Formats: sequence, C-alpha cells, structure tokens
Amino acid sequence: MVRILSDFVLQFKLNRKLKSLTSISKKHLIQFKTVVVLIPESYEIDEQLFLSLSKAFKISNQNITIVVFSQRKIEEQKVKIKNRINCSRDAIGFWGNINGELSLLFQQEFDLLINYFDDKPLLPSFISAHCQAKVRLGFSKSNHSLNDLMLAINPQETKLFLSESTRYLKTILKKVK
Repeated sequence: MVRILSDFVLQFKLNRKLKSLTSISKKHLIQFKTVVVLIPESYEIDEQLFLSLSKAFKISNQNITIVVFSQRKIEEQKVKIKNRINCSRDAIGFWGNINGELSLLFQQEFDLLINYFDDKPLLPSFISAHCQAKVRLGFSKSNHSLNDLMLAINPQETKLFLSESTRYLKTILKKVK
C-alpha cells in the first residue's frame, strides 16, 4: 500500500516535471563532451556499445556516466566505464526526495542523455526528467516528453542503435554549427 501511494506521488511529480521540460530552450551545442546513459539492468547491454558511441564523438571515457536501474540492490561489478551509478527504487524517498549519488547526478549538466529503455517505467522516467541535458535521445515506445530524438528500433539491436544514433546525432551537431 505504501509503495502504491509513493508511486502515485512520483507519477504526479514526474508529470509536473515533464511539463516544465517542454519549455526549456535548447542551448547552442557544437560537440558532445559529456554523456549520461540510463539503462535497466534487465537489458544486459555490453558497455562497449556506449564506449563505441563515445569514440564516434571523441568523448573521453571519464565523461561517460551510466545509471543502471534494478528492482533490487545491484552488486558492484568490474566495468570499463568508471562513472557508474547503480540505482534501485530505494534511491528515491516516499515524497520523491533523491538520496545519495543521484543527488550529485542532478547537479551536473550533460550534453547528451540516452534513455536506453523502450517502455514507460516510473523510476527511469523520473530520473531522466530530473537530469539536466542539452540533447535527449530515446526510443519511440518510451515517453515522448522525455526525448528530443527518438529511434524507432528495438534497444536489443545494438549495432543498429549505434549506427542510427551516430548518424542522427552528427546531423544535429552539423545543423547547430
């Protein structure tokens, strides 16, 4: 019962934040220097995908942050990307207050936010809406209000994601120059 009430509060706060996202003007962007990726643990996507994407845009590995969502607490793993935040529902309090590492995440501004989920889960959507990003990339089945650019592909098709996202993001950078 408490979880249902808390989810209702989070959904209310998410909807309010999504309305404010539409009024944010896009900033001038010449290149991507920082990236944050929001991804559910269940996707089991190799982090090499995001390293390849960062290489295409000459982004340093130190400037990539991955936030992995799980229903339970995730144990630490050996990873190539050092800026990794493991996040469960426990990271957000009943009233939508952010705890721990996530509060530091929300203080940063990223050039590119990748919403690597293709449904409308509450926790990743809530986190995404509160992240500060100049460009937001996601999938067409996710909440459209979260993304500036949406790919109509299956997230499990990693090679297609890499080629399509690189192509469209490079086009965005060319138009801005």
